[in-house]
Amino acid sequence: MAGIFKKAMGLFVEFEEDPDKSAPAKSPSSSHEPTRVSAPARTTLNDEDFDKFEKHFEKMFDQANLPGPDYYEFWKMAETLEAHIKDEKARLSATYASLAIQGLTKDKLIDSANKYKELINQDKIQFEKVAREKGEKEIGHKKKELQLLEDSIVKHSEMIQKLTKEITDAQVAMGKLKTTIAEEEGKLISNKQGYNMACEAMMKKITDDISKIQTTL
Repeated sequence: MAGIFKKAMGLFVEFEEDPDKSAPAKSPSSSHEPTRVSAPARTTLNDEDFDKFEKHFEKMFDQANLPGPDYYEFWKMAETLEAHIKDEKARLSATYASLAIQGLTKDKLIDSANKYKELINQDKIQFEKVAREKGEKEIGHKKKELQLLEDSIVKHSEMIQKLTKEITDAQVAMGKLKTTIAEEEGKLISNKQGYNMACEAMMKKITDDISKIQTTL
């Protein structure tokens, strides 16, 4: 499913590349570099996140896949044939013709594609619920700890001579908590953004396929 997933994700993100491979070679005869126009920034998805979301959707589709050919089999076969049939319309037609022998119809193909879209929608709802609960539980608790430490500093600031050590210790703890909170918030935000992009990519791919199926087959 890697090729399928990466193609869908390519609509929304850039994948990290080897700098040595991606950097263009400098021409020795060129004394002036041309002016570069910056392209709009796109989120970069690293290999770890890519593998995680690829396995997530692959497992979800495999578990939801019913006996007999449907959109999932159509999708995988079309991807397999891409190396042999470059023209997309011809490839979709060949894929459909092959699976039609096994009982696949155009209506079933579109209906099953829509079911996979609904499956992704439900998974997205569950993902957001889990992410929200995790944020409220883990980060919320640490924010409360941070607030208590801040209150402690305010309360004891009038007793600096007596409580200098306590205030210093609290400030050290605050620094650690702030760092932990920033890291965990960053991870949650990055994970949520990566998941949302993955969902949008999958939804866009299926929607595009439905449109192509409707106009091609």
